[in-house]
Amino acid sequence: MWFKNLRLYRLTEQWTISTEELNEKLAEFCFNPCGSLDPMRYGFEFPLGRHGSEFVHVTNGYIMICAKKQEKLLPGGVIKEQLEEKVLAISEAESRPVGRKERDTLKDEIIFSLLPKAFTRSTLDYAYIAPQDNMIVVNSSSAKRAEDLLSKLREALGSLRCIPIAPKNIPTQVMTHWLRESEAPHQFELGEEVELQAAKDGRVIRCKKQDLTASEIRNHLESGMHVSKIALVWKESISCIIDDQVAIKRLKFEDVISDKANERNPESKAEQFDADFAIMALELKNFIQALLAGFGGEDDSQLDN
Repeated sequence: MWFKNLRLYRLTEQWTISTEELNEKLAEFCFNPCGSLDPMRYGFEFPLGRHGSEFVHVTNGYIMICAKKQEKLLPGGVIKEQLEEKVLAISEAESRPVGRKERDTLKDEIIFSLLPKAFTRSTLDYAYIAPQDNMIVVNSSSAKRAEDLLSKLREALGSLRCIPIAPKNIPTQVMTHWLRESEAPHQFELGEEVELQAAKDGRVIRCKKQDLTASEIRNHLESGMHVSKIALVWKESISCIIDDQVAIKRLKFEDVISDKANERNPESKAEQFDADFAIMALELKNFIQALLAGFGGEDDSQLDN
């Protein structure tokens, strides 16, 4: 359950929905498996999976939700091969070329015929709502997957006013400053990974397991390159990669944090989930505050007064 990536969103109006009401609304948009002709299904799932019976899990005021996506797997190569066979058969039988519109129709027919026999793949997307912080935190490295979950939540609620959190200062400039000065923001240390980009010619240099204070990296900065991703370590307890959208990727909680959850001696999957969630949410609150402070604070120009 420990989040591995973070996409941060700011609620632009106060969260007033009770846990009971939220559970009822999510239940109306619960996940149902794909039917024989459904290419994809998406809906809400119990955060505790088979160990749960509610669509929300609340700990210390933080509200965990989960969405499940199931999609049919139709290899593009198989569709293309069958399409070419049909096009060739028509061309030979009727001595005419097959136009684009007809090809598209044939492709749709092939997909329709293959759907009932296709395998399915399922994925889970977790997020938690922090009403006390006016924030939603999504466990996703992909902006699209995060937006898919929020769109489904908006559909269930009828309205959800939130925007991606943005810092006051331009992330690439701030991260480049950290690297140039060999000094991470307060409570942070530079990690051993960085991605540099050149605005003029599009060059990209990726350095892993490197001393980021080395002269070779400084030379790249002097040549006009800037930081697009950088590894950071927070208080020796959380490590991650920060990119130019302030998305947090490859998030890793060190044992000093996970051990706190185990100190509660959970006796069931539900208790373990609750303990992990409680510790994670608390640590992430402090981590996110420190990170945004490192970027000069949050740009609140888009927030309602």
